[in-house]
Amino acid sequence: MRVGIAGAGAAGLATAWLLDGVHDTLVLEARKDVGGNLRSVHPPGVAGTPSALDLGVQEVPGDGVTARLAEALGLDGTQWDEVPAGRTVIRDGTRAKGPPDGRPPAPCRATEDATGEAAELLAAHAAAWQRDELAWTVPLETMVEPWDLPRHVKDAGVYALPASVFGCTLQDARRLSARAVGMFYADPGDGADARTYRLRGGMQALAWQLARRCRSVQLLPGTSLRRIRRTAGRLEMIDARGARHAVDAVVLTLPAEGARCVLGSLGGAGRVRALLTSYTYNDLVYGVHGDPCYLPAGREHWSPSTVTVHGPWAETTAWQRRPEGDLFVSQLTHRDTLPRSVLASTAFRTLQPTPEMLSAQAELLSLQGDGGVYFAGHVATRSDDLDSVLASAAEVAGRLAPRSPRPAHLLRPTGKETP
Repeated sequence: MRVGIAGAGAAGLATAWLLDGVHDTLVLEARKDVGGNLRSVHPPGVAGTPSALDLGVQEVPGDGVTARLAEALGLDGTQWDEVPAGRTVIRDGTRAKGPPDGRPPAPCRATEDATGEAAELLAAHAAAWQRDELAWTVPLETMVEPWDLPRHVKDAGVYALPASVFGCTLQDARRLSARAVGMFYADPGDGADARTYRLRGGMQALAWQLARRCRSVQLLPGTSLRRIRRTAGRLEMIDARGARHAVDAVVLTLPAEGARCVLGSLGGAGRVRALLTSYTYNDLVYGVHGDPCYLPAGREHWSPSTVTVHGPWAETTAWQRRPEGDLFVSQLTHRDTLPRSVLASTAFRTLQPTPEMLSAQAELLSLQGDGGVYFAGHVATRSDDLDSVLASAAEVAGRLAPRSPRPAHLLRPTGKETP
C-alpha cells in the first residue's frame, strides 16, 4: 500500500514513522524545515555553546504519548529538563506607548491574589467537567459566569488564561468550549504527577529524530501539496511543482483551510470541505528577547510564566533562566511596545476550540477514511497539545497498519482525552 502524507509537522512525521517498514510512504512539506509547531531556536550560550529555546510547543508531561515516542526514538530521560512551575497574572493598565525617549517602558504591576484563587477555582471545576463528561459544545461562559467573582477577577483570573493560549480576546475566550479549555487547566488530582518537561536540545529535535528514523519514507521538504484528485481508481497527489504521486490513501495533517483547498478537486469531498469551514484560527507571533519588559518591577514577583492582561488581550511571557543571562519568550502579537531587541521570532496559526468547531469535528471524524482520506493533527483533536496530536497520528496509523505494534504502544492510557 502507498500512503501519501501532507505536512511534516509532529503528526505527519509521527504517522510516517509509525508506517515505516509497513507501507510505502511519501511526505510532502511546504516549508523547507520539518516540525510544524515544533520550532526551536539556539541563541549562543556560554563560550558560544548553543542552548535551545522553544517558540512553539514548550513543555509536555513526563509520562504521555510524547515521552513514549521520544523514548522509542532514542531520546531517553537524560535528555529532558523539568520545566519550572508557576504563573503570575499582571494587569498592564499603566503603560501604553512607553517613554518618548526610547527607554524601556516602566514594568507592570502585579494583580491581587484573587486572580490566583480564580485560577484554582477553574482548575477544580475543569477537573469536574472532565470527570462528569461535560458536553464539548458548552461555552466557557455558561460555566464561569455563575461564579461569585467580580468581573475583573473573572477576566484576569479565568478568561485571560485561554485568551493567552489561543490568541483571542477576553470576550472571545468566553465563547470557547469549556471542556476544551479545561483540558489545559484541570487539577490532575491528589498524587498525580503534574510536572512537565522539555527536550534540552529543543522540542524540534523530536521532529528531526523522527525524520532521521523514517528510513524508507520519501520526505520532500519545500514541496507543498496543491490538490488531490481521483484517477484510475486511485488517489493522486499533485504537488506545487506539478509532480503527480499516485497513492492508495492520503493523510492530511494540514490546517483546516489548507485541507479544504487541496480537497477542492476531489469528487465526493463536499461535505468534508463544508465541515472544515467551521474551523477558525487566530495569528500568534512569538519572539525571544533579553529585556524583562513584560514582567513586574520586582524580580521577586517574576514567575516562569507571566500572563499580561492589556485592554481586550492577554499575552504570555516565559522566563528562561540561563547561566549567561535571562532570556524571555513572549507573545508579541498585540503588544503596544516591543522589546528593545528581538533575537528571533515566528508566527503560528492557532485553532480556536469553539463549540461550532468541535461539533463539526465530531462529524468530520465520523467520515475518517472515507474515500481513502484521513485526518491527523490538530484538526482531528479536541485539544491542540502535542500528546493529543501524536495520539491522532497513532490512531490513523493503527487503522492503516492494524498489525503494527507501534501505534498501540503509543496509545496506552495516559489520562489525556482524545476523540
